[in-house]
Amino acid sequence: MPRHADPEQRRKQVAEALLSVVEQEGLDAASIPRIARELGATTGLVQTYFRSKDELLLFAIDHLGELVQARVTAAVQAANDDVADRLHAGMAVLASGDESEREGEGRIWLAFLARAAHHPGLRERHVAGAKEIRLRCQYAFELAKDLRRVPPDLDTKRAALALQAFADGLAVQRALEPELVTQADARDLLREYLDRIFLPDGGKP
Repeated sequence: MPRHADPEQRRKQVAEALLSVVEQEGLDAASIPRIARELGATTGLVQTYFRSKDELLLFAIDHLGELVQARVTAAVQAANDDVADRLHAGMAVLASGDESEREGEGRIWLAFLARAAHHPGLRERHVAGAKEIRLRCQYAFELAKDLRRVPPDLDTKRAALALQAFADGLAVQRALEPELVTQADARDLLREYLDRIFLPDGGKP
């Protein structure tokens, strides 16, 4: 660990060490001493930046969320202007179908998701993040409706909820059976799902 770094950078380094331990051994193994060993530092140094493991967990999930959000933004910006393609690009990142995904990210996400069921702070962050995803998907479907790219009677709120659930399911499958559902499979399945909703350009079936 570098001797000279600003506090925020050090906190991110500690969070990265936690994520590395979770990817290798699971969340239960991510004790302060184990994180310190991963970091090549003392437990005292870790505790200088985080008063408790809970504080570190919350910071780490926020840090991971920021990294994923940056990849979503980059993927959407790299896509063409078609609303279906942009929606596919962003959701492919969340479905674990993005080639820039960090090693083991799906397992890390799944570990935090399981802990969130009984951890109020993690659950609050998961719920807030999921709500933001649904709102963005709903906005995309509403735009598509204005452009006559989806059926005029499409319930955009339910469509957003269903799309998020589908992407989450792909992410879980990728985390547990990556040999069955590859990154390319995740992207293809997501494309097939969206193709059942979107109409060809011009709004005609």
